[in-house]
Amino acid sequence: MIKLNIGIFVLMLLLLLLDIPYNTALPLQQLHVLFRHGERSPTETYPNDPYINHTWPDGWGYLTNTGKLQMYSLGMTIKNQYKHFIQDTYWPKDINISSSYSDRCKMSGQLFCAGMFPPTGEQIWNDDLLWQPIPINYLPRSEDITIAMKAKCGKYDEQLKEARVSPKILELEAAHHDLFEYLTKHTGKHISNIEDVEFLFNTLEIEGLNNMTLPDWVNQSMLATMEKLAARNLALYSETEYMKRMKGGVFVKTVISSMERISEGQSEPYLNLYAGHDITLVHVLRALKLTDTIKPGFGASLILELYSDGEIKVIYRNSWDGSPENMSLHHCSPPCQISAFRKSLESVLPLNWAEECNLE
Repeated sequence: MIKLNIGIFVLMLLLLLLDIPYNTALPLQQLHVLFRHGERSPTETYPNDPYINHTWPDGWGYLTNTGKLQMYSLGMTIKNQYKHFIQDTYWPKDINISSSYSDRCKMSGQLFCAGMFPPTGEQIWNDDLLWQPIPINYLPRSEDITIAMKAKCGKYDEQLKEARVSPKILELEAAHHDLFEYLTKHTGKHISNIEDVEFLFNTLEIEGLNNMTLPDWVNQSMLATMEKLAARNLALYSETEYMKRMKGGVFVKTVISSMERISEGQSEPYLNLYAGHDITLVHVLRALKLTDTIKPGFGASLILELYSDGEIKVIYRNSWDGSPENMSLHHCSPPCQISAFRKSLESVLPLNWAEECNLE
């Protein structure tokens, strides 16, 4: 584990040496950064798991030490990427940080901010600790429609049930029947659909990342197939246009509304940070019409840039140390202005979330 952490630290320094600026042709006006939490421990296991009794230092579903370093590093990396725009000093009125209710997301948000905003000048309160407390905003699971996206929505739940038994999903699962039987035999757990495969893949992936030798029945080809099925399961949660509107569309509308306000001269944070999950990123990427299926890695991030002329650009990293990729907004011809951006996404922007969910 010590060698692994040193390796991550060295990579973190190399990333900071890479000067990856934003488009400097025009000044930036606002940034929105959505990121997945860092590496975590498993949230579940399986009956035949050789590590079923393994003790994870912080418990199940919490950040590992590696995950903590990843998020601290990501904060430093993005700060360096936008060093000509993001101020060195943290000012509460200029910066908003929101998180899922999940502890691993709130911790990731804190670590990200620790890397991005070490105290400077009069904000240094302890010469031996270059850290300062930065508040993280979040809503309870049952009320969050923007990041965790777990608030109850009856009509959405109905469409998800229908999507799970749609002909194309049943055909996909039938095509992998032999794999499901193989996994059931070796795990001691009934694997019957792509959701089961995703949960199992997550556990195997995390154990592998933590230098745990996987059982002999696991091979790389099988893991690659499982990862594709896991990505398809994540996409299933935003299968229809309505489902996109009730999930990722809420986040997209929040971002667009904030961009419109700051463009109109209203007081608005210039930097907005959001700590979420892999499913958060999938929902948003699909609402933006940027991908069909994707399995975001730990620390994956999506950045929406607003420039002074009203142009919007989108950048994505598929992991904490991934290379930034400029995403083509095929539905909005460049330069994509705010008004055109909104219009191109009208079908996934909810007018009234509660009413569209048929809630009282």
